[in-house]
Amino acid sequence: MEKIEVLIIESRSSEDIYKDRSEGLKLKDVLKLQGISAKYFEVIDKRFFTKAIKYAEKSHIKYIHFSGHGAAEGFALTNEFITWSDFDELAWPHLKGKCLCFSSCNIANGVEDIFNYHKSFCNAVIAPTRPISWGEGLVAFSALYFRAMSFKTSSDQDIRVLNHIVGPGTFKFIPSPYTSATYIVGKT
Repeated sequence: MEKIEVLIIESRSSEDIYKDRSEGLKLKDVLKLQGISAKYFEVIDKRFFTKAIKYAEKSHIKYIHFSGHGAAEGFALTNEFITWSDFDELAWPHLKGKCLCFSSCNIANGVEDIFNYHKSFCNAVIAPTRPISWGEGLVAFSALYFRAMSFKTSSDQDIRVLNHIVGPGTFKFIPSPYTSATYIVGKT
């Protein structure tokens, strides 16, 4: 059985559906060409979004990619808006240990709020600081996943590549403030 490395969750607006615009399915196809295994879910409301998030708990999934419209206050599903507080209620603790990637406008300007609810909500978030087009997101995240799965690079290096592709400062890497500590108990 193939181990899924990237889970793509897409929620398009009514207009996107009508005009047949989709980033997520195209990203899945590009990843397949690169030899990266991805699973795609299209969701329209909280019920289906929650089901997709629970699927993300599988241990072999490293990246959760959300493709949809966003703002500093949260992101849009087809039929409703999810604030960071809503997101915490729907997703905690299912994304713990994962890297969360948003291909959604302006998300980096508010997504850090998720760490106010749970410092270990996820390992890190990669998100844009400005409005981006579907094409910019597709090209940038294709490069990110290719580098992250194919090379021994740091997250900082990968984000620099994303920003080189679509413009300086477009993407931001936001690590979790949570750091685990391991203590060794020895004989005295």
